[in-house]
Amino acid sequence: MSYHGVIQEISISKLRHSEYQFRNSLDNIDELASSIKEHGLLQPILVRPMQHGYEVVAGNRRFAAAKFLKLRKIASHVIDLSDKEAYEVGLVENVHHRTMNPIEEAIAFNRYGQDRGWGGITELARRIGRSQEFVTKRIQLLRLPPNIRNEIIHRRITPSVALEMLPLDKEAMQEFANFVIRNPLTKAEVRNIVKVSRAKKKEFDDQICPERTVFHEKDLIDRALRKSIVLMKSTLVNFDDIVNSVNDDWILKELLMQYRMIIHGDIDTFLKLRKRLRMKMPRGYMNLDRDKSDAPRITSDEPAIYQWATKGVWQ
Repeated sequence: MSYHGVIQEISISKLRHSEYQFRNSLDNIDELASSIKEHGLLQPILVRPMQHGYEVVAGNRRFAAAKFLKLRKIASHVIDLSDKEAYEVGLVENVHHRTMNPIEEAIAFNRYGQDRGWGGITELARRIGRSQEFVTKRIQLLRLPPNIRNEIIHRRITPSVALEMLPLDKEAMQEFANFVIRNPLTKAEVRNIVKVSRAKKKEFDDQICPERTVFHEKDLIDRALRKSIVLMKSTLVNFDDIVNSVNDDWILKELLMQYRMIIHGDIDTFLKLRKRLRMKMPRGYMNLDRDKSDAPRITSDEPAIYQWATKGVWQ
């Protein structure tokens, strides 16, 4: 990603930070200021001209250090950039210099696609020179509860380990996070524990609430029927447009009307089938109480981590 521009000294008073701050805090400004004072600014900051001055695109820490030193001017590389280009340039610099923590990267990636609508994961990955998997996994970190994200920021839990916890519910996720902080585990170990935990939970649900399994199967069928009905109704609307467009050929129009009746009959069949299915669903499936006394017991010879995995399901 290269852009032409000019290098010039710009008054500090004419510069302002970008509204898109990739980092929540600019760390160790005093150390950077000492380095600039001793060796000078080794690399100009990157700015773009705005209506009332210039906006810093890349080099916010250097800019903050210059203000800390009360410099009057700072060497700047001036480039004319759109909002999207400015965001991409700033993002590339921060990602490649690894100045952001994983959560800051996740927020920045999500803002590019979701908030601003500048492009999908494929385009963003290409722009910043990272794989689609890297971008996707970073964005998935935002699905974690805030307290676990905070543990990632403070490097008490790695992003890869945290992502393995996503299949757990929030309560089990928090308990497992505390366990991982006290007992550092590998990604593979965490994955195995989560797998055991989910399997035990399913076994428990099936033992205590067998109706849930039945409902789940019927719910899947009901969703499929609803989707089919919507598609057929949409097809019927489009089919009517085609029929109405045939004016001269009455034979073709009569043939099309026969096919229209077939589609209409299929819709009625699916509606009746869905109605029968719903009438047979078990009542009160959403309010079934769990009896903890019936929970499977844990034997003392099971490893501690697997005892946590099974215990965390219902306690």
